Amino acid sequence: MKEFQRSFQPIQFQVQQEQQAGREETVDWGSAEWGTHRHLVRQLMEHSMELLSVKDKAVVLGAGTHGDVDLPDLANRFVEVTVLDTEANAIEEVLGPGSSAPISGKLNSLTNVDYTCLDQIQFYETWEEMLLNEAPAEEVAAYIKDCAFRVRHRDALPQWKRSFSLAVSSSVHTQLFYIHALSQFAGYADQYGPDGVPQIIGALQFLRNSLVTGYNRMLTSLLKPDGRLVVWTDMIRLEEHNRALLEQLYGMRSEEERTRFLFRAFGQYGTEAAVLGMKDLQEKLNPFGQLFKCWVWSTETDKQYIAAGFSSGIRA
Repeated sequence: MKEFQRSFQPIQFQVQQEQQAGREETVDWGSAEWGTHRHLVRQLMEHSMELLSVKDKAVVLGAGTHGDVDLPDLANRFVEVTVLDTEANAIEEVLGPGSSAPISGKLNSLTNVDYTCLDQIQFYETWEEMLLNEAPAEEVAAYIKDCAFRVRHRDALPQWKRSFSLAVSSSVHTQLFYIHALSQFAGYADQYGPDGVPQIIGALQFLRNSLVTGYNRMLTSLLKPDGRLVVWTDMIRLEEHNRALLEQLYGMRSEEERTRFLFRAFGQYGTEAAVLGMKDLQEKLNPFGQLFKCWVWSTETDKQYIAAGFSSGIRA
């Protein structure tokens, strides 16, 4: 954790401000509403785009549904923008009715994209069948762990290796596989008892960790040698038991003190997939020309997170 902290100093922690009532109903992508989630995302994007010498192709993973990225602005700046999502997205809503035909023509939207390669090995079908047939916990756990090694030798998006000047990952690490797999398992947990459940969950965590680092390898492989990467994710979900974190952060006056506290909090309260994903990416980043930010993210479902994101090049 110390190396992870040292790599990204200084951190600029910003608190999301409430949106002003009475504003126009058109989407504000952070150009006016200082301190909002979209404003912080916009700053990370601007930082990378300013440092790019060539703006030909950009790829956005995960933003079609969330609407975090100003896709119309991105299409204005790049020759071509590809938007990838693991499920159906809302790109038409994000673009809005006023989007011009030239902008829409520069955007390619692909849905049901498998970042993990689990679809290639029919993992979900086999996993569901094993649960339905009440396969022993040892057998289920062994199969799950074996899948981690099987997908490691496959490529998720081989057709786009070294194709993009800018790659953007919008809160993908915490959405990969694990939540969906746990939801599936919940309906069958009773048949495995107190000994089998931890065994299967441990195997799912093993596979999740492998998929997170595999996603990072795939993400960086999409970039041209001089390309830039923009990534953000929800790090800590703020709930009753940890909400005091914000009060402690507000009370700190020095950036150094806030930085140390924040990274300790990531280690203590952070979502494992997010912490692993960000630490693993650190080893792939160029230490020069980085921008790292943390902020409070209030979602449309009234959930609050401490989010973290960075703009960086990758190591040669």
